[in-house]
Amino acid sequence: MTPFRPPEPESIAPAAFEMRFTRLQREGRYEQMWSMLAEDAQGSWGGEDRFVEEMRRQAGAAELLEAEVSAVEIVPEWTDRHRNRTYRNVARLAVRYRLKLEQRELTLDRQVHLIPAADGWRTLCYPQAN
Repeated sequence: MTPFRPPEPESIAPAAFEMRFTRLQREGRYEQMWSMLAEDAQGSWGGEDRFVEEMRRQAGAAELLEAEVSAVEIVPEWTDRHRNRTYRNVARLAVRYRLKLEQRELTLDRQVHLIPAADGWRTLCYPQAN
């Protein structure tokens, strides 16, 4: 295993990465979002076509209006308990999402985890459980 090297200084900050990811989602640019997923997350979707299809389906059910990152913390180690996988040097973000479901709006607070990549970060965005 190669030792961890923090992302290059010119790479995007974790909060900016998440804002870009959600902007692409709002704009329906799912193909561009695909490359922002961590390898583990990509594998869980079963391929880019399935990811794009599912993101379109979700957009039909709920419209993402905005996202706001309120805190970012780099943690030396984090274990995803649902997948029993441990990652190192993870960016943990507190994110508030504003969604529109039919005629009503709601706000969801979520914790998002980004893992380091050679050129910055990748998100652990997995399919929703049915």
